[in-house]
Amino acid sequence: MAQSNTAQLQRSTGLSFKPLYAIRDFFALLSAAWAEAKMMEQKSYKNTANW
Repeated sequence: MAQSNTAQLQRSTGLSFKPLYAIRDFFALLSAAWAEAKMMEQKSYKNTANW
């Protein structure tokens, strides 16, 4: 009986981490997009300075 309870507990904790991974991936994607936008902004400033 105790073994089935521990297996159920491990299964439920494994599922509870999935939203945390999704949130982490979302913020990683957001920061990467922000960095790319910042880089493109710097490039556009260089292009407009040449005109």
